[in-house]
Amino acid sequence: MTQYAYPEPGERPSADLSPRQVECLELAATGLTSAEIGRRLGVSSRTVDEHLLTACRVLGVRTRVQAVARLAMEERRPPEPRSFLP
Repeated sequence: MTQYAYPEPGERPSADLSPRQVECLELAATGLTSAEIGRRLGVSSRTVDEHLLTACRVLGVRTRVQAVARLAMEERRPPEPRSFLP
């Protein structure tokens, strides 16, 4: 069974996503279908599906829901501890 968890410290697969892939994921997170996303972005639903499929591969997940969740986890991840000593 594959387990999905927070990425390792310093590991941010979302950094490898294109701006368009991130945009598609953000719109998918609002519940829009591929056709609706395509209309907003001026592309076909098939193009949106390709962006989402590639994003899934980059993020190491299988579904658009998992991809949206993975992106959200990375964005909401607590900041790395910093030393406050000079």
